[in-house]
This record gives sequence, C-alpha cells and structure tokens, in this order.
Amino acid sequence: MVIILNGVAIGNWQLATGDGNGTTATTTATANCHLYIMRKFTTYILTVPAVIVIVALVTVKLSPGSARAETEPAPKKKKPASNLDFWLNQATTAPASQPADTATKPASNPFSNKNRPFRPDAVPGVIEMSNGKQLPGWLYTTRDKPWVVFDPVLERWRRIPFITVLSITAVVTEEKYELQWRWKAMGEPEKVFTGKKFPYRRFLWEFRLIDGSIVKGAVKGQPIWVRWNEKTAGPLVLHERNKGKIDTKLEDIYYVKKIVVSTKMRDAVLADRKKQPATQPAK
Repeated sequence: MVIILNGVAIGNWQLATGDGNGTTATTTATANCHLYIMRKFTTYILTVPAVIVIVALVTVKLSPGSARAETEPAPKKKKPASNLDFWLNQATTAPASQPADTATKPASNPFSNKNRPFRPDAVPGVIEMSNGKQLPGWLYTTRDKPWVVFDPVLERWRRIPFITVLSITAVVTEEKYELQWRWKAMGEPEKVFTGKKFPYRRFLWEFRLIDGSIVKGAVKGQPIWVRWNEKTAGPLVLHERNKGKIDTKLEDIYYVKKIVVSTKMRDAVLADRKKQPATQPAK
C-alpha cells in the first residue's frame, strides 16, 4: 500500500512540474484529479480499520463478562506466612469414605499417654504367676540396668538387655520345708529345734533370646514391674532362693512362673479379660 501511494505521489509531482508528455494546463488538471483520488483512497484506507477497531471495542465493552470483570475486581492472593502455610493451602481434602453418623463421634487421640509406656525401655508382654494369674501390660525392670544372669557354661555374669528377650521361665531346682532352729542358750554352741518349719525354694532362670539362643542361670533378686491403664503391679522379684514365713505352705508362696515379651500375647490376654463376665475375677 505504501508503494502504491508513493507511486501516485511521484506521478502527481511529475504532472504538476510539466515533466510529463502533455501540456502544462492539461498536466495541472490531471494532477489535481490524481490528488483528489489519492485523498479519497487514503481516507478510505484509514477509515475502515478505525471503524472495525471501534466496533470491536464497543462489543467487548458491552459484553456481560467484561462488565462483571470491571465491577468485581479479582481477589488478591494472600501471601503465606511460612512454607508450612503454603503447603497446607496446596493440600486438598479427600472425600469422606465413612458414613455421616460416624463423623459426629469424637476421634481418638493417637498421641494420648494412656496405655503408652512412660519409660522408653518398657516392652509389651505378660507376666504369669505360679497361681495362674496373668498380668498384661508394659514390662520394665530397674532403670538403665539389663538382666544380670550367671552363665554356668561360660562361668561368668552376662548382661542381657530386656529388648533382646523373648521369654523368661522359672526353673525350680529345689523345693522343701526348712526346719527352724535356735540357740539353746546364750553363749552355748548347741541348737535346738523349735518344732516349726518354713517353705524354701531355689530357682534358675531360663532366658530365651531373639537370636534363638538360651541362657540358663541364677539371677540375684532383680525386680520387674508391669503397668497398664495407669496401674502398676510390682515389684515382682526374680530370686535365686526364696523362703516363706513360718508355718506357711509351699503352694501359698507365689512366684513369677513365666514372662513373655509379645504384643500379640498381651493383646490376647486383654481381649480375653473383656469377654469374661463382670462377676468372674480377671486372671
């Protein structure tokens, strides 16, 4: 378009100066005609695009979307206070898979301290007494002290961490009644029998470890406790020897018969307790 207009302008100039092939008067009339045509053509060229642009702007201005966009400014995004807020805002809520009636029930707190070990060295398990009573819960011994057992095979004391133990079983090596004696008189080496007796037992303890090995030996009176529902039973002592009071029967002297370190065993005993009638005492 620019080239055409330039050509028309050059031709008009030649006609106006008399450089063409016609006379000067004819040349002047022709130049004026050419100038008139060029003005009309230029006006048409400039007017049509302007009209198109104006119509387009009016159409966009009157559209409902644009009016809503102008009347309702876009909300500004709030800058997150921290990286945690940003990732929480990016997270989406998963659709609820539970029925609506369960949504009103209070959710259980997984971080509740109830029925959780208050000591990091406590292990889950069950203690079975010689009378058949079972004590499930968290088991622990003296703080920062492993089980100390004399190994007769190695002829030395062994220190066994509680976390490496699967079970501890009492082995009664001697069980009898001892007679009570007293000195006949002060300063005399003679003793006389009082006619009374007391029960007496000797123990060895069999430790079954997680590597499959078994250590069997004496334990010099180490205590153990069991805790559940914020109630503690103990200390229950693992003796090397134990004796009862005068005129007490052997079957009335209870001792730790077995200790099992197992979450499944503990949960099974607790589930069995719930099934028992309220009038029946729990084992």
